[in-house]
Amino acid sequence: MAKEKGGAVGASRHISWSYREGKKTEGVPWGPHNLPLSLDLAGVSIVVEKNEHGFLYRRNSSGGSVEKAIMGDKGSFYFNPVEPLHVPAGISTQLLVEFDRPVVVEPRASKEILVTFPLELACVIDRRRAGKHVLDIFSFCRSKFTLYGNVRNGLVCKYWKSAVYASRPPVNPLEKGILKIEIQNSLGRWSEVHRVVLSAFGMKIYYGPDLVSLNAAIKINSDLNAETNFTDRPLQSGMLKALEQFSSKLLSQQGRTVMEEGY
Repeated sequence: MAKEKGGAVGASRHISWSYREGKKTEGVPWGPHNLPLSLDLAGVSIVVEKNEHGFLYRRNSSGGSVEKAIMGDKGSFYFNPVEPLHVPAGISTQLLVEFDRPVVVEPRASKEILVTFPLELACVIDRRRAGKHVLDIFSFCRSKFTLYGNVRNGLVCKYWKSAVYASRPPVNPLEKGILKIEIQNSLGRWSEVHRVVLSAFGMKIYYGPDLVSLNAAIKINSDLNAETNFTDRPLQSGMLKALEQFSSKLLSQQGRTVMEEGY
């Protein structure tokens, strides 16, 4: 639920938000918000306060704290989900989602499933002429990593395990997003899918008040080979497109991952 307290003109506004499973809550206060501001998000405290230089940004949580000086006298603040491969930084650009049970697909057919994926949240300051700047990225999910393939040539991937759903499950939109996967079995025989490996480059994440979504596809080419990529559309209408920190255009990447060690 969300609670908002205001004060005098120029005073800091305080917003508190938490998720309660099975109970109706107000949507996530993604923003934009005027500054100064303080947010309490399920135990993570975010404060942007005015000082003599501009603003001071602080985030405090059980996992540590971040503090940055903002040399600017104006701006708005918002946060939104980004590709879940920034925390910790520099380890991997691949996300491996393992299914809690294999998905068996009939020959020459395309079937859709829903799974979850972990979220990372970017705190952004925005000034119309100066543009946007990401101040900080954090996550409510614990990071795990695994190796896909062999030790010599395999991919280090961020690891996530999910149940498989036929319809959208209730999830905390600060922690988990809904990943829709189209499984394309091009073989003339049944195929069994246990996992997908997804690149950070080209992820098209969308968000709304109570939902974060991502659309992907996996094409099965042989017993061991499959390809994954992304579809640029939200899971439902009215959702906003999130910032892309791993730009496929800038780095000449296509958002495609070739899985050559099984699926």
